[in-house]
Amino acid sequence: MFLVGSVFGLATFSGCGPVEYINQVGNKAASAVSAAKLAQSDRYAPYEYTAAEEYLHKAREEAGHAEYEDAIEYGRKAEELANRARAITVARLAKDGDAAPAYKPKSQNEEPGSVDDDPAAAAAKQRARERGATTPGTE
Repeated sequence: MFLVGSVFGLATFSGCGPVEYINQVGNKAASAVSAAKLAQSDRYAPYEYTAAEEYLHKAREEAGHAEYEDAIEYGRKAEELANRARAITVARLAKDGDAAPAYKPKSQNEEPGSVDDDPAAAAAKQRARERGATTPGTE
């Protein structure tokens, strides 16, 4: 009976590594690094941002070798450093009021590339309309 319970327990817990890896590295760490990039942390907190990117890369590399415990730990470090980089960036931008970025993400999980949400792109479209020129995708 003990042997059957041990085999069942081993089979149950063997799948947790990949599941926790996806949650930690695929969701939390990757979102934190993306949010740090959107906040321009590569410019205002280069050490923390670069370290976060490298830890995320290493986490994915370790998962490729089925070393999920190590990958999860690297993912946690990547998330922590990305959050620290974002906090440093926000603090520096608040201190330097005139150096605010042209585009501020609405949330940590917002993906870049939405042209309609970018105020600079909207202003460029407006200027083009005033000149009578057409912009790609508005014809």
